[in-house]
Amino acid sequence: MTFRPVYFTRRALAAMARGPYVALVGTATIFVAVFATGLLAAALGGAERVLQGWAGEVQISVYLAPGADLEAAARAARAVAPGREVEAVPAATALRRLAEALGEEARVLEGVGPAALPDALEVRAPGISLAGARELAARLGSVPGAAEVDYGNAWLEKLEGFVARAKVAALVLFAALAVATAVLVSNTLRLAVFARREEIEIMKLVGATDGFVSAPFLIEGILQGLLGAALAVLALLALHGILVPRLQAAVALAGGLTLADTLPPPLVLALVAGGGAVGLLGSALSVARTLRRFQG
Repeated sequence: MTFRPVYFTRRALAAMARGPYVALVGTATIFVAVFATGLLAAALGGAERVLQGWAGEVQISVYLAPGADLEAAARAARAVAPGREVEAVPAATALRRLAEALGEEARVLEGVGPAALPDALEVRAPGISLAGARELAARLGSVPGAAEVDYGNAWLEKLEGFVARAKVAALVLFAALAVATAVLVSNTLRLAVFARREEIEIMKLVGATDGFVSAPFLIEGILQGLLGAALAVLALLALHGILVPRLQAAVALAGGLTLADTLPPPLVLALVAGGGAVGLLGSALSVARTLRRFQG
């Protein structure tokens, strides 16, 4: 006797072959939903990687109050941030560096003396995370004479907040897409169910259970979901290969953007599994409607 899962799968494949239009529409619907979700998730993963990379390249500046002891502050900073490079920058040195950075525009500084700038400490922390930079900046704020600590937090925290809000929006979008796709797939599969209504009626008359009748349709939905999701993942991988090298040239980032940043294996598995789940849900909704008619 044929093993029933194999039997049901063969029936589902045969039904898809007899009705390729329905299978194509269902697969394409899930493809679009999974591709859109994966694209957003990949973009968020890349943005988070860029955020962490930029945070690791920032230089923390500790600006001292007038009259503060620069050397004492530097010793305290080295104690607070062991293993980090700490440079004491007198106001005169800061003014000279500013003039060099301005180049030909340095004439705007004519008449400006060192007293216009505060003494400062420059703390270099390569490879540090944004959370680590925030925590280190808080510790450096306790350095004697420290008036202000800056690590680029104004724009980094705005970017971090944007990424956090985008993650919430992505979850909402995913839920909306999942529901909408399940409904669309359900309506599409109803065509296949309707085309086989006489077969279903005969099976019910000879005593077939609801599970036996619905199993091929459920497997058909799962297969369409898995196929649509797999194609979406392949499209995302191709898009990664096309776009990321160009982005690398525009955004300097140590280590670059890799598949582990944009499309990590857990995300790929989640997308494929999600596609299968949406296909299963859509087919279950469709079959349930039809079976209720026969029960009525």
